[in-house]
Amino acid sequence: MTALRHNAQQGRWLRLWLTVSFAVMFTGPFLFHSRVALLNVVDVLFFVPSLTLLTRALVSGDRQLLLDLWLVPLYAFLGWTLLTMGWAEDVNSSRTVRAVVQIVILVGMLRWLHLYYRHTLKLALANGAMTAMVVLAVIMVSYYTIQPLDSPLFSQPASLIFNLPQPGPLIGTMALVAPTFILLAQALEEGFTPKGARRGAGALVGFTFLVAVQPHTGLMLLVMALAWVLLRHGQRLLAALAGAVALYMALDFEVLRQAQLYFSHPLFGNGFSQESGDSLLEGIPDGLRVLPHPNNVLLAVVHSTGLIGLLLFLAAWAVPAWNLPDNDQKHREGAVFLVSVLPGLLTMLSAGAYTLVPFHPSWMCLWLPLALMLASLSTRESRPALKQG
Repeated sequence: MTALRHNAQQGRWLRLWLTVSFAVMFTGPFLFHSRVALLNVVDVLFFVPSLTLLTRALVSGDRQLLLDLWLVPLYAFLGWTLLTMGWAEDVNSSRTVRAVVQIVILVGMLRWLHLYYRHTLKLALANGAMTAMVVLAVIMVSYYTIQPLDSPLFSQPASLIFNLPQPGPLIGTMALVAPTFILLAQALEEGFTPKGARRGAGALVGFTFLVAVQPHTGLMLLVMALAWVLLRHGQRLLAALAGAVALYMALDFEVLRQAQLYFSHPLFGNGFSQESGDSLLEGIPDGLRVLPHPNNVLLAVVHSTGLIGLLLFLAAWAVPAWNLPDNDQKHREGAVFLVSVLPGLLTMLSAGAYTLVPFHPSWMCLWLPLALMLASLSTRESRPALKQG
């Protein structure tokens, strides 16, 4: 037992801080015109306080938060990525190191919250997601009062209310995967209650936005939502079939036919260069060659860090997933922490970019779902001292 369990912020103040933090994370791309401004706000609002609390927890003896065996594959992938910058052509080491530090803080903080303030964390995630849905509803109403209803969201320039930014389909899609599916999980958990109805309405807004901003990916995510609902009702065969359909929809076969472009150095990769959402760099004898970004996280990982990096990346997800609790009740109670894992990965297979950058909307597909899954394992290897409370 650590001193933090008794001395950390509790009750409504902790919930308020987390709610505001998640609300900013989920809505940031739709409120901030500058990514630098968003990054600085999230640093001050979430990462600096989290670093303080996490450091105190570690000093107090709760080292399992960051030294658990389930974290080894993640650390190995992050470490290998940093190492590959040694042979990359266009490196921004400070940016990448900052991203790694933020990911470690996020994982450790969510594990601590899940261990000691699990209910508060669940409510804060839902409240932050509901805040995002209010913003999305305002954006959709503002956009479609100017543009025809058959126009994909953000496909045409529009002067939105309050001069809100228009982040575009790629950013808009990546940013909304986690909050939308978190609300779906909470709606199913609450059932036919007023709170469940509110969560369900919020999820409906999220899926409407996803379909409006990028129809193909939005429909794929709707199929994933159907798979989750079927799984929760014990229809495993139908859920697997829906999941297979979603995977088929997520694969861009045109990109896969050109996959050899991203295997120029298959074992060690080209090194992790300064990452852009539009292109990847490849070193050639005469200089640099610019390749179109595949919007496929696996090909991007292979290109930058090689098959070694790909195996470590897959292990970072597969190892904790393999060790999740088998008990159905635990799955139901922990749904909010697991629901966005597969949708996030499938989104990054079809419409994703920015594998390893400081806080970014892509985190809602990659690092937040992974951190929540790792947090759910913080209840494993139970501690007798904690059961007495």
